[in-house]
Amino acid sequence: MFRPRAIFRALAAIILAFVISTQIYQQPAVASGGVCNPTVNNLPICPSTAPSESASFIDPTATITNPTNISLGEKVYVAPFAQLNATNAPISIAADSNVQDQVRITASGTGVEVGPRVIMAHMATIKGAAKIGTQGSTGPFNDPVTNTQFNNDIPETFLAFNCEIDGATIERNTVVNFLARVGPGVTLPAGKVVLPGKNVTTNLQASSGSLGKVANLTQADVALMEGIIEVNDAFAKGYTELARADLSNVTGINYAPLTAFNPGGLPQIGGNITRNPNFRNRIIGNIVLEDSLTSLNYKIGNRISLRADEGQPFNVGTIAGMANDVVFHALENTSLTLGDIVGYGPRVLVHGGRQVVNGVANGSETSIGDFVGLAPNSVIFRSVIGSKSAVGLKSAVFNSTVPSRTYIRSRTIYADNGNIISSVEW
Repeated sequence: MFRPRAIFRALAAIILAFVISTQIYQQPAVASGGVCNPTVNNLPICPSTAPSESASFIDPTATITNPTNISLGEKVYVAPFAQLNATNAPISIAADSNVQDQVRITASGTGVEVGPRVIMAHMATIKGAAKIGTQGSTGPFNDPVTNTQFNNDIPETFLAFNCEIDGATIERNTVVNFLARVGPGVTLPAGKVVLPGKNVTTNLQASSGSLGKVANLTQADVALMEGIIEVNDAFAKGYTELARADLSNVTGINYAPLTAFNPGGLPQIGGNITRNPNFRNRIIGNIVLEDSLTSLNYKIGNRISLRADEGQPFNVGTIAGMANDVVFHALENTSLTLGDIVGYGPRVLVHGGRQVVNGVANGSETSIGDFVGLAPNSVIFRSVIGSKSAVGLKSAVFNSTVPSRTYIRSRTIYADNGNIISSVEW
């Protein structure tokens, strides 16, 4: 239903507050045994002397608090504007894990322990005393789609977009879906997937599918996780190589690393190929923005990450306004097309990917029409949003084509073209 006031409210929610993020570092510590502390001498490459094939990379915009209390294994990628706060307790992140854009880790109690091959996707939050992917079975698991058993002997753990882990234990071979939450004291057992938007507060909810909070892991889930790990390992290596060539390559408006899935290259802004290492936000790779650089300076906020370093190209029309902490990204071999006069609220994520049709990701790619409002903390993934539409606060549109003049209410999961409509429970 077309609701003009709702659209205008969503557009009005876009607050252009310009607060430059800060980084807090302590004196360097010595790295040993394949573990690195991200202190001044180990930034952005950790450790600074590691070969590109094993180094971890921390984007210069990431906020690292009390780095002597933080340890990173090999091939960890920490993306733009991530926050690792070990003021009150330690944070450890094992090899081949990744901390994506705007992820917030705040440790307390016994700290946050992240195992190997853990995906912390854009805007995920981890807080308290938490264990992620450090224990749990490798199978066999029962795939509810293929009705077969399978093992995953080199396991992954996936914390999806805008989810929250609050003092919980998330075993390996699990998924916590977008806008879902797992609360204090809960253990999510291996082989379980928290459904989008669900708030899991007991161990029974985490283990029993009959309560409507979790489902069983599938082989498709595992294949997706394996692909994400491969991509982010390539980022750790690729950004390390860019930084070693010239440290100014990994700040501001700049190159995407050349990888097997991305040709590299620079953004085009207002009709001009642009490289500006001093720009306050990260704009990376083959992204075409209609606005001029001068226009972007006053239209967009801070801590913004527009990364065409995996999928590309991104074609972005005239921006109505973009608040702080917005992220654009896309799966490999997919693009983004975003229309004119789109308003992006705080912590909005727009992620490219093809819609899944009959189990195969060969449908329409992510795009947004003209005159669209995206309210704070909303997520668009594998979806087409028609013109003159609005997506409400803390809502997600997934694997759907939304007609023009549609209003998605706040705290709503809209998936599979409306065949799944549920609420965000927290």
